[in-house]
Amino acid sequence: MVNKILGTAGTRVLNAIINLAVILLVTNFIGSEGYGIIGLVIVSVSIIQIFVDLLGGGTLIYFTSRKNHISLLLLSYAWLIIVISVFAMGFSGFEYFFPERYLEFIPAGQKLNVLLLALIGGFMLTHYNILIGLGKIKQYNIAFSIQLLSFISSFTYLLFMLERQDFGAYITALTISYIVGLLCSLVVFKYMKKGSDLNTNKLIKEMLNFGFVSQLANGFHILNKRISFYFINFFTGLSSLGVYNAGVQLSEGLRLIGQSISLVQFSEISKSRDEQYAISLTIKLMKLSVMLTFMGLLILLIMPIEVYEYLFTKEFTGIKLIIIALSPGVLALAANTIFSHYFSGLGNPKISLWGNIIGFIFTIVFAIVLIPVFGYAGAALTSSISYSSTVVYQYFVFKKNTGVIFRDWLPDKQDFTDFKKILSKLLNQSS
Repeated sequence: MVNKILGTAGTRVLNAIINLAVILLVTNFIGSEGYGIIGLVIVSVSIIQIFVDLLGGGTLIYFTSRKNHISLLLLSYAWLIIVISVFAMGFSGFEYFFPERYLEFIPAGQKLNVLLLALIGGFMLTHYNILIGLGKIKQYNIAFSIQLLSFISSFTYLLFMLERQDFGAYITALTISYIVGLLCSLVVFKYMKKGSDLNTNKLIKEMLNFGFVSQLANGFHILNKRISFYFINFFTGLSSLGVYNAGVQLSEGLRLIGQSISLVQFSEISKSRDEQYAISLTIKLMKLSVMLTFMGLLILLIMPIEVYEYLFTKEFTGIKLIIIALSPGVLALAANTIFSHYFSGLGNPKISLWGNIIGFIFTIVFAIVLIPVFGYAGAALTSSISYSSTVVYQYFVFKKNTGVIFRDWLPDKQDFTDFKKILSKLLNQSS
């Protein structure tokens, strides 16, 4: 399992490096308004993916070790096409009847790009999730790494060779990377088995029962993270949204640490039937996730504001302020992803759902109060409050269900020994 975590962490480190390079390129060559448009496009794709994941996402990972692989795949394909078709009609109706309000959610001329990214990305993520469910983490990491590299290479080619220094270069590069990722993900067919249980009606019912709650939880989680984009665009405009998007991408890039760990955690717990193992694994990985995230966050916090101005231009001076305001939320996210994958891995996503509903309520209240007054800094504070409220709820539910006391969460000597071994192994693999 440690090897899987390290392999996934290596992929996420590559993701973080590419993410930083992209932020530098966008801030220096495209500007804040262009970054704002990019943010709105990505948020719209993410919202579509919420509905796609009703029969995909974590649901696929959970059922891959339990159900017929071909049935799972075909159901996911059919559902993806239905969701994209419904959103296509919905966007057209929204644009026709409410054209001005429509542009606050979908930038002008970007409807087709949003739908295309959601469609290609949906097929790609379906394959990725089955690979994870099968425990083929190495194959997933390879495909994901190639996808990332194709994105940054396409983006730099468009920026410098074709001199397309606008937000369209980013969208085009992202589309290319999704196509490359989809082609790489086809390796999943090598590992799939037909099986014997072909009761499609029963499978749909079971997947919807699990997926509905799971995706409601995930949906509220995404809304907690991204609904502030719409508030910022409404109250302060695309330029402020672009600055906020840059700060969010830079600070929340640290969430890749928790995602790397929780991805393997979910795969392990969903395949296991030992609840005590799931508890001890969650505690150990929680400490690791928070410690690593804190170390990365500390680096961002101690960097002088002049460094941010030099790297991202004076147009993005507010990035340091956004990172400071988001800091408590970044640590909360590191804990949230471990808690959420623990509950989902045991087939009990309702806990995460209620936690994210609580966070969503805090988001709406504080977004209305803080963003009109403090702009993107208010949005960052809102996010920190929302993430923290969700984790507090998850912590008390976990404590009630398992009897684990607060002292068990504090790092001890053995944790630091394990932590040192993992870092040493990672450095050795890198060299």
